[in-house]
Amino acid sequence: MSIPYALDFTEDPAPEAWLAIPVIDGKGADRQRRKWAKKTAELRWALAEEGPRDKNDVKWLASVLEGFSEQFPAKIPMQYLFAYAPDLRRPILPFFVYAVESGGPVDDVLDEIVQRNEPGAAQDPEIVEFSTDNLGKGRRSIRYFVPKGGEALLMSVNYGWRVDSHGLDLSLRTVADDLGWVTANVDAFDEFARRLKVVHPNEIAVD
Repeated sequence: MSIPYALDFTEDPAPEAWLAIPVIDGKGADRQRRKWAKKTAELRWALAEEGPRDKNDVKWLASVLEGFSEQFPAKIPMQYLFAYAPDLRRPILPFFVYAVESGGPVDDVLDEIVQRNEPGAAQDPEIVEFSTDNLGKGRRSIRYFVPKGGEALLMSVNYGWRVDSHGLDLSLRTVADDLGWVTANVDAFDEFARRLKVVHPNEIAVD
């Protein structure tokens, strides 16, 4: 895409619940992913109310995070990747962020981003307005569907915004098969989304 952008937050998401997953490619990417995953797994377990039972718990988390960073960007269009992990003894939920240059009537674009008319839905998606102070006009949908060639019912939570300040149409989404657990955590997803803001890459401070 031609418009550079970066993501930041008005308030930092809870570090024990949300992890920013690096999207790395090029020379040395495998080594960078392994190093990042090992360090992050150790730090994340240090924040856990109940620590790891043994070193295998830390190794498992590092393996999952490394796999997220390696596999998802190769399969799914995204520029940013996050993981929701409030309980390390449960599966970790990836969230994908993708933006393109704004184009077309805003209502039509937002409907497309939140998959209002995407084929394969088990029922009409549950769609609500989801504008935020940071991102502008938006929508959020909860959609139940069976993927092509699959049998299990899945659930996606899809957010979309027209970010006029940067000329972008932005999406944030996740997909999971644990319908009850995802439903119970939608408020946490909403809180995360409300803290998101788009900035120019030069505005991101580097430690």
